[in-house]
Amino acid sequence: MKLNTGDTCLVLKKSVSQVIRGNRDFWYQIDYKGKKGWVFGSQTSIKQKASIHNVDPFLKYFLDTSFFAKDVNSLIKVKSPKINQFIKKEIGINRFFNPGSACVLTSFESYIPVYPKIDSLVLYKNQAPKGGFCDESKDADGVYYTQIDQFPTYFDIEAGNSKRIHIPMKHRNGAKIKVDILKEKNIIKTMYFMIADQKWWLVLIDDCDCSA
Repeated sequence: MKLNTGDTCLVLKKSVSQVIRGNRDFWYQIDYKGKKGWVFGSQTSIKQKASIHNVDPFLKYFLDTSFFAKDVNSLIKVKSPKINQFIKKEIGINRFFNPGSACVLTSFESYIPVYPKIDSLVLYKNQAPKGGFCDESKDADGVYYTQIDQFPTYFDIEAGNSKRIHIPMKHRNGAKIKVDILKEKNIIKTMYFMIADQKWWLVLIDDCDCSA
């Protein structure tokens, strides 16, 4: 049977947790007008809320879907469904790049650096690589992420000062993480994610290099 948004069910029992499409949640046995069945928690109003403690399943799903062996910037440029599922329209997707010495806010239509498509890497939680930006890192190849308080700033050439990307007021306090992809001693990609409406979203890709 199929349930519609707004249908109210009686929860009979909760079963084991599982990860589906990057969401870790429980299966619930429900009763709907005398019919019994099982629903996955992320599809209901009792879904587990996204938090810094359960970001790993989401991040692994995002990387497998939109990064490993793929070009995430190009997916955004062509508005691929593979990446759109991770972009919240109310917030949008932002990109930093330095056409000169300043790191500015730019579009995905401008120059996009081409990196070799890489396969899966080890995920290092609550860690940032030491070096790898302007100097080589001695850390192992991998995906490193850390929690942050604010997104980085960019230089507004017209205003002549630094600014932060616009985040709607109701979402500004959502948890945020910085993700660095370290490959062959260098950081080849930096991305930022945040929680809004109980889900993780991709908010910013920082393509600026150390000359900025």
